[in-house]
Amino acid sequence: MTLRAVILNDTSTRYHHGCSRVMRLLVEGLERHGLTITARSPARHDWARDEAFLDAMRAADVIVINGEGTLHHGRPAGARLLEVAGHEARGATPIALVNALWQDNPAEWSGPLSRIDLIAARDSASADTMAQAVGREVRWLPDLSLSAPANIASPPRHGVIVGDSVKPGPRRVLGRAATRLTDAMLVPTKTLTGGIWRHAPARAALAAAWYGALGLPVLEMPADEAAYLHRIARARLHLTGRFHAVCLSMLTETPFLALGSNASKIERLLADAGLGPERLVRAEALSPPPETAPFSEAELTAIRGFRDMAQRRAETLFADIAALPEGTA
Repeated sequence: MTLRAVILNDTSTRYHHGCSRVMRLLVEGLERHGLTITARSPARHDWARDEAFLDAMRAADVIVINGEGTLHHGRPAGARLLEVAGHEARGATPIALVNALWQDNPAEWSGPLSRIDLIAARDSASADTMAQAVGREVRWLPDLSLSAPANIASPPRHGVIVGDSVKPGPRRVLGRAATRLTDAMLVPTKTLTGGIWRHAPARAALAAAWYGALGLPVLEMPADEAAYLHRIARARLHLTGRFHAVCLSMLTETPFLALGSNASKIERLLADAGLGPERLVRAEALSPPPETAPFSEAELTAIRGFRDMAQRRAETLFADIAALPEGTA
C-alpha cells in the first residue's frame, strides 16, 4: 500500500543552498521508506488558506513539519506551523516534527507541541527543552544537511571564501574582513537566479549593498547545492555567519570560523559536534582576519563521528516516520 505524506515549511523555495539540501534529503529519505509526497507547503506560505494543500492533508497518512530554524523566540511563522496540530484537516493523522530548533518560545506553545506524535530536534538543547514542554522524551539528531555524504571529490584547497549572515551587522563585519584578505572571494549561502546577476557590474553593486563595503573581492553565487559544496570544498578557510554554511563546511572538512546568528544555533551545533568554542568568533577576531585556521586531528575525528551519527539517526528517523500510520490504524 502506498502511504501519502505532506510537508509543511518547504524551505527549498528560499534559494538557500543549505535549505535546498535539507529538503532534498528529507524527501529522498521519506521516499526511500515508502512514502509518497503528495503536497509541499512552502516556507511562509499561508497553508491554512490553501484549499489544495488542505485537501492533500486530509488524504495524507502522515504530516511532516520541517522545523528548520523557524521555532524560536515565539516567531509568528513558528506559531502558524504548530497550528496544524489542532486543525480540522489534520483529523487524527499522525504528525512528525523534524529538524527543529527550539529556543525561547512562549509557554502556550507547549500545548500544540504535545499533540505532535514524533518530535525530532536538530540539537540536544532543543530536545531537552521540548521534552520538558511535552513531558516525554524527544530525540535529536544533527541537521539533515549532514545526513548524507557530500559525494564530491577532494580538490586542492586554496583561498578564503567569505559567506554572509542573516543579520546586517555580522554581514558588514564579513565584508570588511573580505577587503583585508589577500586571496578571498565572496560566496554567500543564498543565491539569486535572475540573469542580471551573471554580469560582473551587477554583482559588484549587489556585494557593495549587501556587505556595506567597497573594494570587495569578486562575488560568486553558485547556482545550486552541488556547486556550492564544490566551492566550499576548494577553500582552505570559510568565514561565515550562517548555520548551514558551518554544516556544509563540516561535511566537506573545510576549516571555518563563524560569527553568531539570530539564535544560538551555531553554538549548539559546535557543542553537539564536540568542537570547542574557538570556531565561533567575535567581530574583533576578524580585524584583521586570519588567512588560515586548520582543523586539528581531534576536531576532524569529532566531525567525522558527528557525520556518521547524523546519517545513522536520520535513517532511523525516516523509518519511524513511515511507521507512524501503523500506530494509528
